[in-house]
Amino acid sequence: MSSVHAVLYTKPHCMPCKMTTKLMDSLGMPYENTYYGNSEETNSIELDSQDEVKRTWSEKKVEKLKEKYQITSLPLIKIIDDETEAELAYWSGFRPDQIKFWHEKNQSS
Repeated sequence: MSSVHAVLYTKPHCMPCKMTTKLMDSLGMPYENTYYGNSEETNSIELDSQDEVKRTWSEKKVEKLKEKYQITSLPLIKIIDDETEAELAYWSGFRPDQIKFWHEKNQSS
């Protein structure tokens, strides 16, 4: 298996989101929380943003994520194969068991 990275969708002031990134950072698990790698645009869902563009993007993104993943809370974590860019897994909420599982898979690849 090739190595993987995570793509995160978070929101400000979200404790499970912060716990997820903190654990990934401590393990050295690679992740992206930017919109397709654009460092100017984060995947942060901000429904109450003063920036109308960000708020509109957030509203549309929430609808897409709900429809595709049936999630009711953030963070949303997607595991992506680095070689094929295939989505291998996803979950929502703080899931240290899943984070550690995929980190260990990365270590053994």
